[in-house]
Amino acid sequence: MALDAASKPILFLLDREFEDGQIPGQRFFCRHSLLLEGALSSIEGLDTQLDVRRIGFARPRHEVIAEIGEQDQSLPKLVLPQGVRSELASGAHQDRQYISGAEPILAALNGLLGIPVAHP
Repeated sequence: MALDAASKPILFLLDREFEDGQIPGQRFFCRHSLLLEGALSSIEGLDTQLDVRRIGFARPRHEVIAEIGEQDQSLPKLVLPQGVRSELASGAHQDRQYISGAEPILAALNGLLGIPVAHP
């Protein structure tokens, strides 16, 4: 499915590396976001079909709040275009569904964009 810029799903990921102020002196990555980073770099054209936004670890995550409200700022998160529905949705805000977690996001992208599925 070819999507124009205004109708692209938004994929929120945590920054590739980040610090947690509650654990000083240590750098981290999010294993769930990293799985999706792998899909973005491995599945041809996937990155161009999504509006990918990398977000800092600190809360509040204003860019996420602007799209889906403040009730669920956990990442990764896929925000579907208005009017697009998925049985994998974990919530909705202002008539836009969103999907939480790497595995459900990959499954939703299979249904929405036809990406391959992971081998069992």
